[in-house]
Order: sequence, then structure tokens, then C-alpha cells
Amino acid sequence: MKNLRSSWLVAGLVWADLKHEWILSLCLILAVAAVIGPLLLLFGLKNGTMETLRTRLLQDPRNREIRPMVSRSFTQAWLDKLKSDPGATFLVPTTRSISASVSLKSTASQLTLEALPTADGDPLLLENQAAPPGSGQCVLSAEAARKLNVKPGKEITLTIRRFRGRGFETGNAKLKISGVLDPRATARDAVYFPLGFLENIEDFKDGRAVPRLGWKGDIPKAVPVFDGVVLGMNTPVDPVLKVRLTSGTGLSRLEEIPRDQQLSRLGYELNTRKFWYLLTTKRAQSKAVVTTIQRRLRGKNAVVLPWVKPIKMNMRNDRVLPLLAYPRTPGLDAPWPEGVMTGKHLRQIILPRGFDFQPGISMALEEKSSLLIPAFPVQDWFTKGAWLLAPPDLVGILNLSRQRDIIWEKESDQFVLKRRGYAAFRLYAKTLDDVETLKLRLEGEGIPVHTEASRIRDLKELDRHLGMIFWLIGLGGLLGGAGSLTASLYASVERKRRDLGVLGLIGFGRTGLLCLPLYQALFLTLGGLGMALVFYLGMAGFINHLFSAQLAQGESFCRLGAGHLAYAAAGVVILGQIAAALAAARVIRIDPAEALRDE
Repeated sequence: MKNLRSSWLVAGLVWADLKHEWILSLCLILAVAAVIGPLLLLFGLKNGTMETLRTRLLQDPRNREIRPMVSRSFTQAWLDKLKSDPGATFLVPTTRSISASVSLKSTASQLTLEALPTADGDPLLLENQAAPPGSGQCVLSAEAARKLNVKPGKEITLTIRRFRGRGFETGNAKLKISGVLDPRATARDAVYFPLGFLENIEDFKDGRAVPRLGWKGDIPKAVPVFDGVVLGMNTPVDPVLKVRLTSGTGLSRLEEIPRDQQLSRLGYELNTRKFWYLLTTKRAQSKAVVTTIQRRLRGKNAVVLPWVKPIKMNMRNDRVLPLLAYPRTPGLDAPWPEGVMTGKHLRQIILPRGFDFQPGISMALEEKSSLLIPAFPVQDWFTKGAWLLAPPDLVGILNLSRQRDIIWEKESDQFVLKRRGYAAFRLYAKTLDDVETLKLRLEGEGIPVHTEASRIRDLKELDRHLGMIFWLIGLGGLLGGAGSLTASLYASVERKRRDLGVLGLIGFGRTGLLCLPLYQALFLTLGGLGMALVFYLGMAGFINHLFSAQLAQGESFCRLGAGHLAYAAAGVVILGQIAAALAAARVIRIDPAEALRDE
């Protein structure tokens, strides 16, 4: 309790002394404020400006966008793998440039726009006042909406054209505008569709039909491809004929099939010719290759049959059996009509004896299990081994599925080609730091991309360099202010040696005398800090008001948070106490006898 009263007494004496010499005290407070105020303003400008730039970079999704600079065929599997990258937050494939231009017509005007795909979670739309469109909807850029003179909720007409046959054909669709982007999103005339709708546009321009939109065209049917032909001759193939059969036909290798190997390699046996050969190719050929070989063997009474490498099919109970083509030809009976390309007859199969497989149960390729095919076993027909036999057209189409994605449409009972892939993609990183990581990954796979990585890197370097410069300026100012305060306090002690000696004589201990310059420094720094804060707050408000037209809501060019100000106050007080330490050391060395000698 005695120490507490002594501490309050010392503080009261220091406060009285500062009031007594108020002009000198005010000068010292102004000196502290003159150092601290500009430093607070300087760091407020640095923090506010860099934070505003960083926030704008982060909030503008265009700065996190990664765009490929090449157009290739990206598979869905590859895109899914890229989408699962920890640094990616959104990815949507884009179609070929053939579908990137559409015409929109409102009651006021008509405009040709760039069509882009979108999907749920699109940051460009969500962060620019528009939700991703649903079926029958679209989102317009601000510039496109202005030129079309439309607003959200209005209906517009889409028109696309294609050249087919001898003239142009058009497709039309009514669309509802679900949103209009903020002007900062893009300055281009752009419209955003769900990816599926953009795929429909691409299909129409490729000449395909889009039944759900009433757009007529062709159905992209899957056609069989064969790995070679089985060739039956009454005379052996001589070298000249071999060259004729392999030159310009796409077939390259000719080998003889001994009679005892026919069943194991072909799935059937033939004895209508003396010599049997297998003419194969490295790349599967269309059905026309059979006709080509038949023409080159005209007059030689040859048999030419399509051939496909055995295809492994996953049957019931996960049993895998090879599937072979079983053609119709004299000397070889087959349960299906010749030339079946569609319908139930195409999906007939011949099973091994004793294999239980009910009609309508699907079978699938072992290497592509997503393609399920309902098959119809031929009653009372069985293969002569552990394999399946089917019409060459079915086996050829399944062979095509090794190269292209195909589906079986139940409604039309047809095999239809799926799209090959996507020409590009729209990819957004989660954070600014992830942009560089994704860029390096894609370039490592040979895909050059365009990003704002250089802009982000420049901002980080600017922040680091400005921070270094500001800290050097601040250090110089603080050292100067601390030196000035130290000299002032030391001079004050020297001026008041007699008074301090008297205080020692009347009972003040060393601790009390030691606290005198420390309290003096505390009051002076707190006063200077208060004036500096008033100066900073006034100037910061004026600067932010002056540049308010260039600032968005919540932004400021000069700003320090409560944490920054607390750290600044603590730093100033600590620095003031360090500056007072030298004067305090001088105080405790003053001999009270000096006061008696002066008397």
C-alpha cells in the first residue's frame, strides 16, 4: 500500500511539473506527435492502398481465371481430374468455336454475341450479381443487355444458322433472361448458357438433330469398324497380289490361317476355299474396306469377310467372355439376316452351351463398363467354345467404342455417337496463390494458358518493396523522435538536479526518483500519441473522401485497423520508456548532498 501511495505521489508530482512548464511540455508533445502522426498516415496509406488492390484482385474472379491458349479435345475424364485439384474451385468445359457465336433478338434490336458455357458455382456470375441460368434461360453481359435494351425477366429469341445441303437452315429458341452481369465482369457482348444448351447449338451447327428443341438434322449413328478381313482363296496369294491388297487399302499385314486354327481365332470354321488368310490393319477401318478388297479380287472367286479382334464382354456374374464377329456367307449358317444395322436383330448373340443368360439382360465391355447393351440370346444355337458370336455390325460398333464414346438409345434402338470431347475450359482457382500452381501444372502437361499470375506477382513484390521502404522511413523517424525525447528528458534532469536532490533528502527513495523520468516520458508520449491519432484520423478521412469516387463500398485508400493502432500505441509507449531509461539512470546517481551544498 505504501508503494502504491508513493507511486501515485510521484505521478502527481510529474503531472504538476509538466503543467508548471506547460510551454516546454507542449513543445515536447508536439515533437512526439510530429514524428508519430506522419508515420501513422504513411502506414495507413500503405495498408489501405495495398489492401484495396489485394481485395480487388481477390474479389474479381477474372484474376483467378485460367484460360487455355490452345484448342484441343479434352476428355471428360481429364477435365474431372483437373476439377478435383485442391487449387481449383470451378471448371466448366467449352465447346468448339463453331458454337461460340449466336444471334439474340429482342423487341428493340438484334445482336450477335459470344456464347459461353456456365454451370452452378460459376464465380464470374455469382460475384457479379447474377445466378447461373437454368433450362431455357441465359445471362447477359451488361453491354449486351444495354444494346438489346432488355432487363432480367424479359424474353428474347435465339437464332442460329448452318449451311447444309444446298442452303442455309436456321434454328430458333425462346429464352428468358435470368440475370445481367455487373459491368466490371466483362466489356464484351457475351451471353452465358448452361453447358448442355451450348452442346445443342454445337450439334445443330454440325448438322445433327436436336429433337428437344425441334431442330431437325441427322442423328450421329455409330457405324462399325473392323480390324481386318478374312480372305478365302482357291489359289495362294502371290507377292504381287499381296502388294495390291495392302497398297492404299489401310490393311498392312497378311498371314495364313491354318485350318486347325480357324475355330480358335475366328470362332467358326470354313472349308469352301483351299487357302484362308487374315489381312489386318493397325487402325480399325470402316465397312468400306470389305468392298475395296472384293473389288481388287474381282474374278478370283474369293470370299471376303469382316474381322474384329476379340472383344472382352462382361456377362452375368462378372464372367468375361470374348466376343467374335459371325458373318453370313455360303457355307456358314447364321441366325440373323444379312446387313442388319439397327433393331433387335443387331443385338442377337450366340452363347456357349450351358451358359444361362436371360433375354433383356445387359452385357458390357470390360474396358468400358458404362456402355450397357441389352442382348437377345439365339435359342438352340451355341458356339463351339467359351466365346460369344454376334453379327459383324454389332461387333464392329463395339469395336468403334474403343475409340469413340457411344451410347445405346432405347427409344430408337440405335447406337449413337457421343461428343468427342471439349475444345477448352473455363477454370477458376480458389485463391490468388493457387493461380500460379495451376498454371505450372497445365504447362507441365503441354497446355499453354493465360492467367493474371504476373499481375498478382507484381502486386506481391510491390507490397514487399513498399513495406521495406516504409519500415526504413519509420525506423528513421522513430530513432530521431526517440533521440529527441531522450535528450529533452536528460536535459530536464540536469536542470532539476537540486530539486531532485531535495526530494531525496526529504525521504524519496531511489525507486521513486527512478520513476520520475519514466512517468514524464509516459505522459509526454501519451499526449503526443493522442495528437498524432487526431491528426491521422482527420487526414485519413479527408483522403478517403477525396478519392471516394474511385472507391467501392467498404474500400479505403488510407486505413489502419484497431489492431494496428493498438500495436502502434504500445510501440510508442515502450520506445518512450526506453528513451527515459537514460535520464532515469542519471537521476539515481544524483547525491542528495548536492542539494545541501547548493544551499
